[in-house]
Amino acid sequence: MTVLVAGCGGVTDGAPAAAPSTTPSVATPASTAAWDPCTIPDEAIEAAELAVETKKANLVGERPISPDWSTCFWLNPLPDTWYTLGIFSSTFSLDYLREAGPFEQFTPVDGFDGLRFQRKIKYDEVSCGIAFGRDGGVIYFMLDGFVSAEPLEDPCVEVERVARSLRPFLPSSK
Repeated sequence: MTVLVAGCGGVTDGAPAAAPSTTPSVATPASTAAWDPCTIPDEAIEAAELAVETKKANLVGERPISPDWSTCFWLNPLPDTWYTLGIFSSTFSLDYLREAGPFEQFTPVDGFDGLRFQRKIKYDEVSCGIAFGRDGGVIYFMLDGFVSAEPLEDPCVEVERVARSLRPFLPSSK
């Protein structure tokens, strides 16, 4: 929704005109906005063994995949890149992801508050995900292997390793 504000008036006799502001105005996001996974510190991304220099807010192009999701993507370290890892955040609930999302086989991970899952539609590449319910929404990690690269690890083991490493940098869980 766009709100236009118009005003009229001028300088009152004897009163100085206000100078234009040189301070940039930044809108504060509503508390209901999805958390931005690109805010995870580079040091944490590097410690999780992802290539910091490959960070992208969108998988393809400049447009987000959906206005309902905030995303960030990285590759595993170069030169042996075999996957991309995306972190997705939304105000949708974990139940929404389980019921209406393109995923299935949600299973608890021993000793961890995340749920492992798979895509309903099977692709040729390897993939696996870990989801977390959080106050005000859901966050999930999705590892997608490249068809042209041989996996260097089980994708579920790898996505869990990365999720465990980055868990302290995520908003609180439910």
